[in-house]
Amino acid sequence: MSYHARLFLGCLVAVALLVSTPAIAGDVDDLKAAFSNAVKAYNSKDETFFSAMTDQGVVFSPAVPFAQDGKAAYEEYVRGTWASTESAAFTPVNPQFKVIGTTGIAYGHYVIRLKPKDGGARAIYGRYTVVFAKVGGKWLAAAAHYSALPTSSN
Repeated sequence: MSYHARLFLGCLVAVALLVSTPAIAGDVDDLKAAFSNAVKAYNSKDETFFSAMTDQGVVFSPAVPFAQDGKAAYEEYVRGTWASTESAAFTPVNPQFKVIGTTGIAYGHYVIRLKPKDGGARAIYGRYTVVFAKVGGKWLAAAAHYSALPTSSN
């Protein structure tokens, strides 16, 4: 390889390293904390739960056929769940976290334990992916997808 080709290749690598935005060491810990705080707020029916989401966020859940598009729609859905239950507890199972620049991803399996006001308790098992955006130095949920695991018919 000629000197000029090596110099050009070296410059390309340097530019790629400069323009990429690697995760800062504390970003994964901050993402874990943001996710954990949102779970705690949801489980205690704490209104601060809604501050963990962007206004433009979109959520798919197994309980309704269409997305809750925007924070207001998701707030209405969650408040309805809270109002109709004595308790609704989301428990992450083996949560995983990744940070890619200013995008964070939380994913894994879950158990939701619901105790409706007018019926018996039940558990729903599923998987989740929550995509976070770092906005103003704070991790906010931008999109979430929750899906129930298939039940065995045997």
